[in-house]
Amino acid sequence: MVRARADLHTHSSASDGSDSPMELVRKADGLNLGAIALTDHDSLDGLPHFMGAGASDELTRVPGLEISAEYDSKEVHILGYFVPLDSKSLNDELEYLRQSRHDRLPKMIKKLNDLGIDVTLEELYEDLDGVSSPGRPHVAQLLIKKGFVDTTLEAFQKYLGSDRPAYVKKVRMDALEAVKLLRSVRAIPVLAHPLTIKVDDLRQLIETLMSVGLLGIEVEYDYSFMGIHRTSDEVRELVHGLDIIHTGGSDYHGTIHYTDLGSITVPMEVVDSLERMHAEL
Repeated sequence: MVRARADLHTHSSASDGSDSPMELVRKADGLNLGAIALTDHDSLDGLPHFMGAGASDELTRVPGLEISAEYDSKEVHILGYFVPLDSKSLNDELEYLRQSRHDRLPKMIKKLNDLGIDVTLEELYEDLDGVSSPGRPHVAQLLIKKGFVDTTLEAFQKYLGSDRPAYVKKVRMDALEAVKLLRSVRAIPVLAHPLTIKVDDLRQLIETLMSVGLLGIEVEYDYSFMGIHRTSDEVRELVHGLDIIHTGGSDYHGTIHYTDLGSITVPMEVVDSLERMHAEL
């Protein structure tokens, strides 16, 4: 059986997923995927286990990450593919972002307490063992565990979304600097889930990012679990005529978000193109 499909957007327990990096590899192998990329938030910590996990020779593993960034005060996520595990400049920048994630947790708990919701920082950290890059999904999981909401989406819609009462903004890297950083370490920068970006002119943003080295855009993506009813066809139309590689993936987080591993994939030819681009950087 030819393994023809690749899932290029997944998260592990090193950030805000529920599966260990090794479990991700085993599941991808069991699904007969041709390739899987691990793209944890602001963290490379899961990559050694991900790359070293036992699996079929037919499963290609792509070391990646997802950088929290912003453009014109709007949240933007930049995926990086074929990232080096031993780059001091990259790790130093990511450590700063990871620390900001930890720093905002007590502020979110305080805001929830002010709303009359009885959760504690100690309860939150009980479930963060081994997590280097915690985020709002972990707080959502605590709210589910304590019975205040039923789903992650409900937690975001009621409390944790950017316009909700328990939201705390985290420090983010400038999106142009994130692209430049990835290019400086010979990684391939790709704009993640573009239809979530709240800018007036998305095409202009993409072209601006391309001017500093953006090489790809995540076209294949299911926005429905965020309550966004838009499609990949919009992205294809938006970037028509641009010399940019089209990627995609499930944004799988295990039990934390309700998307299945391998539910959104791209042809293996996309991985081949990424590998060629990486070799030429």
